[in-house]
Amino acid sequence: MRKTDLSEVLNSEQAAAASEINGPLLIIAGAGSGKTRMITYRIAHMLEEGINEKNILALTFTNKAAKEMSDRIKALIGKPLKELTATTFHSFGLSILKQYIHHIGYHNDFTLYDTNDNEALIKNCIVQCGYQIPDYNTRTLLSFFSNLKTGRERIENPDSAIAEIYKEWILTQKAYNVVDFDDLILLPIRIFEEKPWVLEHVQERYRYIMVDEFQDTSLLQYRLVSMIASKYRNIAVVGDDDQSIYSWRGANYQNIVNFEHDFPERKEFKLERNYRSTGNILTAANALILHNSERKSKKLWTDEDSGSAISIKHHKTSEAEAYWIGGQIKAEMRNIRSLKYGDVGVLVRTNALISELENVFAEMNIPVRVSGGQSFFDRREVRDILCYLKTLLNSHDDVSLLRIINTPRRGIGRTTIEKLREYADNNNCSLHESMEKMAGENSPLQQRTKDNLRAFLSKLREWKSSSSTPDNLIRRIVEEIHYKAMLSEEYPDSSKTVDYKMHSIEILENRLKRYLEMNEGAELKDYLNAVAIVGDEKEDDGNKVNLMTMHASKGLEFRLVYLAGIEDDVIPSQRALEENAKNIDEERRLFYVAITRAREKLVINYADTRISRDGEEKLVLPSRFLEEIPKDLFKNEEKSPEDLKKEQIERMKALLARARNN
Repeated sequence: MRKTDLSEVLNSEQAAAASEINGPLLIIAGAGSGKTRMITYRIAHMLEEGINEKNILALTFTNKAAKEMSDRIKALIGKPLKELTATTFHSFGLSILKQYIHHIGYHNDFTLYDTNDNEALIKNCIVQCGYQIPDYNTRTLLSFFSNLKTGRERIENPDSAIAEIYKEWILTQKAYNVVDFDDLILLPIRIFEEKPWVLEHVQERYRYIMVDEFQDTSLLQYRLVSMIASKYRNIAVVGDDDQSIYSWRGANYQNIVNFEHDFPERKEFKLERNYRSTGNILTAANALILHNSERKSKKLWTDEDSGSAISIKHHKTSEAEAYWIGGQIKAEMRNIRSLKYGDVGVLVRTNALISELENVFAEMNIPVRVSGGQSFFDRREVRDILCYLKTLLNSHDDVSLLRIINTPRRGIGRTTIEKLREYADNNNCSLHESMEKMAGENSPLQQRTKDNLRAFLSKLREWKSSSSTPDNLIRRIVEEIHYKAMLSEEYPDSSKTVDYKMHSIEILENRLKRYLEMNEGAELKDYLNAVAIVGDEKEDDGNKVNLMTMHASKGLEFRLVYLAGIEDDVIPSQRALEENAKNIDEERRLFYVAITRAREKLVINYADTRISRDGEEKLVLPSRFLEEIPKDLFKNEEKSPEDLKKEQIERMKALLARARNN
């Protein structure tokens, strides 16, 4: 087969970057610059040059992006490439732990805890330490504990209740043989440090490394990948510091500086040609981001024409804004025959701004897909069944056991659970082992309680030794615990609710079955780990208006983009600036990302009044970022952002004066 001539399929900058396959590379890829295409052809070029597929590691941040990358490469090469590793950081960390975690004192059958599992575990630790659960916000506590674990924060008072709970949480995670998302990065690093031979083995396997969305890597993720790359130094990182918007979850765009320091022999390339947006949209984005000083110099450009001017729309209220946007979407659908609802993106700064838009769209019969809604795997009925499966796979998983021990109720009350916990603590064993002991003849428990424990344990043993396929096992468990009857008791006046929840379990069965069929050699534990990493994949036809936060929009593009709530204190976020005035740069990068999602048309909206977090209606000003966009990019019939802000300030002064006179 003739080797691909990169100059025939890529532009000159892309081809130059793709043809360099040895040594460290820093590739600065602006928004819409075709970086995925470049990455795909670069890896295909490496394979054509004789590099073994098993020696290539390509890392990105979403399963969707990893799958897209893998599928494109396979299509180019025309081979299955089963040994090529194109995956996410967390999935890669999980694969390392599956092979080597026993070297640092864990069992190989560890369980991966997601946010909900960890919150439940923290609640147990709060009680275990003698404190009251209502006194703590467990979601906030979990976020703080994550920052402690990853070194982003520290405890000021080592004798505080928080310090005690944190210590108990860490010890309990290890005792239960569970890991969380932070551990998927932390523990591989620990293994590499404590077992150098493991690092050498991994370095020999992955001699060529490529990292996409490099600006989104945390310090720990960079440390992990740089440890592997330090031997052969064939590492290419692709990113754009102007799109670094995830500092709140540990991302650090300074990793670009770290990379330059650690790999001084690197070659650097810039991809500045944009294939997505019109000239006016790019000019606005370039003008905006120039106000950030700490950035790699770059300027997006396009061969496309200037396109339509950017619209800025003023509304009296946030409700009026929502109805106007809905009306415009309907009008565009009528006027542009080729337009689909899925071609439209409505972006906001925070989740709090979504509900009003969502409700108005529903009222106007506009189909909408909201990013950030409840995951399928967070539904109560789905979590119940998943915890049954987790308990069968890992008898040390106390959190899952505690969830199912009385789901449905089986006569094992709180007092009994406290005694089981006490025995487990005193004998340094799991709750499952405690149940086995306390169900024995010499147990101090009442005979009826022992009978209930024995019946439950007997069922667990039956299910664990069952030869049923995992999806059939779910069906068997649901039938034998009379789960539908339990739901009917809870919702006696709503058979639709019961049917809906039972249908969720059927969906779970089908998804599990499909996963095992599509992944050769996969087992139930692999599916449970995949669920914890991936979460829900929305199943619809895609032809819905995309209503989402600006953060969620990264990596996406839409023909038409409506930005709602573009006001000071919203973007830039008042809360972000209160935390640190320097956050203004990241807020500007976030607005830059939002602007560059638009391909053909960009409409910016703001209102005179908006409902605050405490439920009060307040007067607001247009975002200061609008003043950083050249006036001539806005429609002639529109007032400039400066004029709109002056008018709003005058309105505020008049209202304040009226209030004083009253």
